[in-house]
Amino acid sequence: MRGILQDIGYFSRTLTKSPGFFSVAVLTLALGIGANTAIFSVINSVLLRPLPFHEPDRLVRLFETEAAPGNYPFAGPDYLDWQAQNKTLEATSLFTWFRRRNVSGSGQPESAVTIDAESNFFDVLGVRPLLGRTFTRGEGAAGGGRAAILSYGFWQRHFGGDRAAVNRQIELNSEKYTVVGIMPSWFNYPRGAEIWTPLDMSLQSLGSRGSHSYLAIGRLKAGVSVDQARADLAVIAGRLEKQFPDSNEKVGAAVVSMKQQLTQYSREPLLILFGAVALVLLVACANVANLLLIRAGGRRRELAIRAALGAGRWRVARQLLTESILLAFAGAAAGLAAAWWGIRLLQSVESLPIPQVNPVRIDLSVLLFTLAAAVFTGLLFGILPALQASGIRLSEELKSSSHSVLGAGGRTRRLRDAIAVAEIALSLALLVGAGLLLRSFDKMRHAEVGVDTRNVLTMGINLPTARYDTPVARRAFFDRLLDRVRSSPGIQAASMSTLIPLEGGSNGYITVPGRDDGSIESQLFEWNYVTTDYFRAFTIPLLQGRTFTSQDEHQASEAALKIREVFSKPNPQTDALKGLGWPTVVNRSMARLVWPKQDPIGRTFIIGGALSVQVVGVVGDVKVRGVRDQALPQAYFPFTAALDGPGSRQLVVKSAVPPMTLLSPIRAHVNALDSTLAVVEPRTMEDVIADGMADTSLQTWLLGTFAALAVVLAAVGLYSVMAFLVAQRRHEIGIRTALGAARGDLLMLVLGHATKLIVVGVLAGLGAALWLTRLIQSLLFGVAANDLPTFAAVSVLLVLVSLGACAIPVWRAMRVDAIVALRYE
Repeated sequence: MRGILQDIGYFSRTLTKSPGFFSVAVLTLALGIGANTAIFSVINSVLLRPLPFHEPDRLVRLFETEAAPGNYPFAGPDYLDWQAQNKTLEATSLFTWFRRRNVSGSGQPESAVTIDAESNFFDVLGVRPLLGRTFTRGEGAAGGGRAAILSYGFWQRHFGGDRAAVNRQIELNSEKYTVVGIMPSWFNYPRGAEIWTPLDMSLQSLGSRGSHSYLAIGRLKAGVSVDQARADLAVIAGRLEKQFPDSNEKVGAAVVSMKQQLTQYSREPLLILFGAVALVLLVACANVANLLLIRAGGRRRELAIRAALGAGRWRVARQLLTESILLAFAGAAAGLAAAWWGIRLLQSVESLPIPQVNPVRIDLSVLLFTLAAAVFTGLLFGILPALQASGIRLSEELKSSSHSVLGAGGRTRRLRDAIAVAEIALSLALLVGAGLLLRSFDKMRHAEVGVDTRNVLTMGINLPTARYDTPVARRAFFDRLLDRVRSSPGIQAASMSTLIPLEGGSNGYITVPGRDDGSIESQLFEWNYVTTDYFRAFTIPLLQGRTFTSQDEHQASEAALKIREVFSKPNPQTDALKGLGWPTVVNRSMARLVWPKQDPIGRTFIIGGALSVQVVGVVGDVKVRGVRDQALPQAYFPFTAALDGPGSRQLVVKSAVPPMTLLSPIRAHVNALDSTLAVVEPRTMEDVIADGMADTSLQTWLLGTFAALAVVLAAVGLYSVMAFLVAQRRHEIGIRTALGAARGDLLMLVLGHATKLIVVGVLAGLGAALWLTRLIQSLLFGVAANDLPTFAAVSVLLVLVSLGACAIPVWRAMRVDAIVALRYE
């Protein structure tokens, strides 16, 4: 222990003699360790830490399955049967998709993201409110009173954090709710929810079988596994399929752990980013190792004298390793500050594409990781210099001249060169990955989505059921709104729809009369309900037939009223729907899939088991669920068929002027018709595309930052190698100059050595990149993992940067004065 304390004291004294070396080494390590700590803190939050719920390993997500692959939401009546008949779940809870509602009562109306949840929702999760209480049994049922629980963020924004907000009233869609609880700041489930209201669990309210509209969570009984629960629920699903063959044919059960469900889309990108920062740390370690080798070269006579005075090889190596680890600890301390800043920066990203159930922070696990990283890096970059320096030959060093003391023999030089080559190779691999993501990002920005995004403004309008309780009332409002908007200057087209491109939507199955085709019966088709100007507003090309007319809207409205009448009865008879229907416009993919090599105009298909719709037109394909996805088969129906029930409808405006300049006039039109309505998420279509690319944008930015950092570190490392080479060979260069060597010869002497290192590093990096880029294939769009232009461009860039790093050492070599150099002895 005394010896180690002596080593620490000696190291602290030497720092004052070489502050430049210490500063560069600590900064290099701080960047590498800081990047690793920041990304690890995210991984720790998302993948390693348990969910912040009571016994989180017992929490599961419940789904139904259908003929089409994948997991799907619940039909309400099916859920009640699962809840009553299962033997493996301690409790289950049902909740809805996000629903935006108008919050009014004071000042300008705003929009809030709300969730309707079964009264035991928070109990199943095992969370308690910060203030107040959660729901009680019976809340949500007709006549049971309206309660609301607020998220911490909404409470702060809307009530200024006033604790007296509990028991106060807020108005949601013109209905008064009493605030009964405030959730803690960390609670964010489902992600983005701002207000929770109780769900009416009556069979009549939950809708019909076959209408898959709800999400569900469950808590396993003690000792029950996910597989056992899945088998139990599969038996219930099979029983329901026999009991209700019309609605439950091929409907099965799926059970997924809550943790797996939340992290399934973020695990791979996070591990890739962690691999990238690990490479950055390796480059940083290589850089510091080279600096230590150079520093050890200047201390060879000192170390030889210490050896002559009795210091053994292990004693010298321990001294150097102690210095390396202390250096790593200093870098880790600075890295923690850099990581804290990086975490704050990540948290400022509004749409961070990770499940933010656990807060991202520096906790004990992160501190232990940083400590381990410091010890590992200290040993990694310190072991080679320590072994190299401790193996000095005493007699040779004590007899050596001063200029030879500047460096060791060929073995040490080759080691420094190898480290420089490794830095270049690792940097190239990172740069190639960043370049591929950058090209993917550019391809996505310019990808064909099927619509003209220029000068298109979208926004949601949410009509409260309390004031607009019939389809006739809702249609009257939207008709008046469209008339007003279309009359505004600069408007070329205005339309209402249930959905907009790229943001997902509803879907269903069809039956084609006269065809018994399993591929059609198991195919989900996308639905969208639109007004007559929708295709013009988005400039979607008409390929065959026609689009909708006002007569089509009237026909769909009449059919929808009849459907409402049938299903308002206690025992609806679907036979009463036979003969009802409306026109439809289908996209090219649907036409080719359902009626290959046939004219689809005039063809019919059945939806909902009874409604007959006739194709009147075919339009171009539009991407529905994201830029990355292929266009799906899709059918458009008249907007008037989708006015029975709550939910936000989308207003789409095509303008001849910058679209955001129209927002104020449109708000004024909405306010003139109903002052309690908020305009929901006004965005241009460019904004919609950017929102859909948020995850790719962040991944590209992070990987690009790490790659740039690695390149800078590699350039510094190459500069240090070349600068030391020039210093070491200064005497030789002086002799060459005295013997008549031209500046060009000196240039080739130094630059030739640098070029060899760069070429070998680039070739090794290309080989590493070819292997590593396969790991990011799933993140790419429109670009192959072995994309030749990216590999070539990145190689040229790195060569230029590396040559730039050699410029100063080369310039110094060409300015060596022969007389001064020969007097160096």
